[in-house]
Amino acid sequence: MQKIRIIALDDAKANVIAALHVMGAIDLRKSKLELSDDKPASYSTDVSDSLIKINGALQLLPVEKTRIKHESHLGAEKAIEEVKTSAYINSIYDLGNERKSINDDQKALDYAEHIAHLFRDLKMDFSRLKSEYLLFRAFETDSKGEKAFRKRMEKSRHPYELQVRKADKKSYAILVAYDRKENIDEFYKGIKVSELDLSARYLAGTPAEVLDSIRKKKDEANRRLQEIEKELAGMGRQHYSRLLVLKEVLEVELERSEVSSNFKCTDSTFLIEGWVQKRQVDEVRARLASVTGGKVVVELMESDELAPTHTRRPKFLQPFDYLVSFYSVQRSDEIDPTWIFILSFPIFYGLMVTDVGYGLASLLLATIIARKTDPEGLMYNAAKVWQLNSFAAIFFGLLSNQWFGFQLNQYIAPFQGFNWLKDTPALIAITVLFGVLQVTLGLAIGVINSRSHGHKKLAAARFASILVVVFGTVAVAGAFFGAFSAIITEISGAIAIVSLLATALLSGSEATEITNLITHPLSYARIMGFGLGSVIIAFLIDMAFTPHLSSGPIIFAIYLIIFILLHFLNMLLSIFEGIVQGVRLNFVEFFTKFYIGNGIKFKPFGFKRVYTKE
Repeated sequence: MQKIRIIALDDAKANVIAALHVMGAIDLRKSKLELSDDKPASYSTDVSDSLIKINGALQLLPVEKTRIKHESHLGAEKAIEEVKTSAYINSIYDLGNERKSINDDQKALDYAEHIAHLFRDLKMDFSRLKSEYLLFRAFETDSKGEKAFRKRMEKSRHPYELQVRKADKKSYAILVAYDRKENIDEFYKGIKVSELDLSARYLAGTPAEVLDSIRKKKDEANRRLQEIEKELAGMGRQHYSRLLVLKEVLEVELERSEVSSNFKCTDSTFLIEGWVQKRQVDEVRARLASVTGGKVVVELMESDELAPTHTRRPKFLQPFDYLVSFYSVQRSDEIDPTWIFILSFPIFYGLMVTDVGYGLASLLLATIIARKTDPEGLMYNAAKVWQLNSFAAIFFGLLSNQWFGFQLNQYIAPFQGFNWLKDTPALIAITVLFGVLQVTLGLAIGVINSRSHGHKKLAAARFASILVVVFGTVAVAGAFFGAFSAIITEISGAIAIVSLLATALLSGSEATEITNLITHPLSYARIMGFGLGSVIIAFLIDMAFTPHLSSGPIIFAIYLIIFILLHFLNMLLSIFEGIVQGVRLNFVEFFTKFYIGNGIKFKPFGFKRVYTKE
């Protein structure tokens, strides 16, 4: 990455910003020079307001599938003017406001309908419940509340009139008329009652008249709502694609109008700083010279600032970058571990799931999740990684001849690379060897990273740690398994002990991590453990619950349900452990040997167009 500084005349600002935006090459940084801060463009507020209006109109319309035409970019002034003057946008808002008003009115209708329903059998007129001398109040309560309320009122010395109606099995409606000078609040304190508003809209006439009027109003409102939905649908078919074009234009212009707040300026010039890829420096210089008539300066800068991290990988592997950055964005001045993660994670997952049937099922589940989730989110990217890992599970399932626990290779491809039950010792050795190799590789990367950052003592400690892991492995293999001669075992043991002491002396605060040199390589044996566990459980399920037609249709059906359910649960457990343990082995046992992280992701100033072109 290369940091550059761009200086140009103020009247070329719009062209420079547009050129940089189209290129999407520069990650902008605020200059530390003691110059005045530039300001957003004067039309920024108008663009923002217009964009809000467009987004509001799109939310009011039903979503329409649109053909992408890549219309030419309008520019801020034309887009703002079109939003202000387009009659169809105002019509969409008018229909939306009318729909909202009708829906809001439905609440008032429902409330009035509820009250009228409660008192539907009483001979009363809501419009006449007004008097200079009397107050009318209504309540809704349950049977217990009705008894308590009636009892208190009967003990009262105040004149009143009480009407009680059982509205349904649980609800009672109470109507009380009493002298305005009196206060009956004390009669319902502590009782579960809900007061009803007799002055609510649409309460005019007898309960029957109110219910009939409300029914007619609701029918009319529903008809109008249907008409509004049809009108909005028609406007959507006619104008939805145009609104998407305007939205994209305004989003582009909003970014361009606000970006100058990152610039510095003088009376007649402006200054931009930022990071670009070294291979694009000449392209940026040539493009800016073209749009400014050569009146621009692009100079390379020396900077102690940490450069942003930019990775280039095939699209189908980019979800691995997402997972690594979710853990922590790598620094631009450290070795990229993602390629190792890309290679190791599927292997670990494949060995722990290790079944063709489970692999195919996990591939199906991962594909469904990927199609249903946001491409920018964690679930989508995890699902895309899971898809690739599923192929590894299928591959290792073929090697170990596992098809939902059955041995079926002889019918398809008569080949078996290993047997989980017979080759367990060899698989333990292989998985631990995986650990030794990956931990050693992590320490080697740590040596390189530490030296590049000037931490020579730490680099020496990590080199000594490599000797501990390598020669310690040889010593253990020779002493306990006879893999090496006595002399090689003794020499390796001595080197490992001396290297361990050197690691402790050189590591400083990291000396507490020395025990991990032993435990982390051994942690990789969990690959064998979970893989073997999955195979054994699948075998036991097949042995105990494989359905046979000879047992009769009912027993066959019961066994088939149990068979499918148990295999499904075993598959979920295998998938879960394969993902969790595969990630853990990389992020905990491997990354901790070298990874610094906390980098800055390269975010160039640019826009990915869908509906328009420059």
